[in-house]
Amino acid sequence: MKKITFIIAFLFIAVALFAPVSLAYHIKGTDKDIEARDTRISGKNYLLLVDICEANGIDWEWDSISRRMILRKNGHEAVLLIGSEYYCVDADIKKAGDPVEIKDGSIYVPLKFAKYTIPYLFSLKEKKEKESKVTGTAIIVAPDIQKPSGKKFKVTKIVLDPGHGGKDPGAISRSGIREKDIVLDAARRLKKALEKEGVDVIMTRSSDIFVPLEMRARIANRANADFFISIHANASRSRWIKGFEVYYLSEATDDNARAMAVSENSALDYEESSLDRHSKNVDAIVWDLQLTEHREVSIELAGFICQEVTRILRRSNSSIKSARFYVLKGAEMPSVLVELSYLSNRTEERKLKDSSYRQKLAEGIAAGIVRYKDEYERTNGFSQ
Repeated sequence: MKKITFIIAFLFIAVALFAPVSLAYHIKGTDKDIEARDTRISGKNYLLLVDICEANGIDWEWDSISRRMILRKNGHEAVLLIGSEYYCVDADIKKAGDPVEIKDGSIYVPLKFAKYTIPYLFSLKEKKEKESKVTGTAIIVAPDIQKPSGKKFKVTKIVLDPGHGGKDPGAISRSGIREKDIVLDAARRLKKALEKEGVDVIMTRSSDIFVPLEMRARIANRANADFFISIHANASRSRWIKGFEVYYLSEATDDNARAMAVSENSALDYEESSLDRHSKNVDAIVWDLQLTEHREVSIELAGFICQEVTRILRRSNSSIKSARFYVLKGAEMPSVLVELSYLSNRTEERKLKDSSYRQKLAEGIAAGIVRYKDEYERTNGFSQ
């Protein structure tokens, strides 16, 4: 009997030792005290996220497929990615310091992040009033969010991205026409057409070289470009599918759009493993950012391009679609991916071989870009 009593007592002690313990802490700048279960991960203090959310009145949703925790309050949304130290609040990507972790089936966040960041992510009280010395009126300024000052809606610089290149041929037609060659020629023609309109144009590649997908958007970001246009040529298992298509970054419109994204994203197979490390970090958060930031402008730009190509080439099979193209997701400006025609369709393959057809395509795309540029500037970014 004593032995059984000892075992039961030992079990109670073990449970007490290893079970999460509630940790009470005070939120600086308020009269609020919070209790949340805590644990140690990699030698650091973590708090249970659901306890933090309940204490601060934050709604949460767990996406088990993408392993993301979505937090919502006061019309704002934050996305936390398991294993990443980065998080996204509305249109801002920030760094938590240490990664969000799962332990014993529960989600934990770093102690400092729980105490000093989460309570203020959605609170309207985070806005501080400052008195204007000139007028005496109160100006509301939100910390960590910089209001654009004197933003000019002017399009002066565009980055053109001829897809594939070098060791990556892209799609190859039945007669051996390579996508990388077709799109480079079309991009060169488009560059000349845009430069005639006074636009500064930068090419991610001007010759037959390989440029990693991640680097293409980075070139546009470093150049502080206004638009990013990636040029490609389609291919499909069905030889009957044809048409001119313009894509913007979002979930796939249909199965064909999804297949196109898989095909174009296959360029990742030619890249180094360092890209894998990157994709496990910021990229999943960037997806959420890019789905909202610049999307409306990208959709409108795609529409103008389709309209002008349809008019100049007198073709009816032009369409706007969306898909998760890797090359677009790193761009920090409105961006679209243009699929000139289908190399898998014999009629369109024959047309793409014709330099005069490629010239008309370039002129149509340029006309759409310039027309949208003029409208965008005239209305001070009417989609914003």
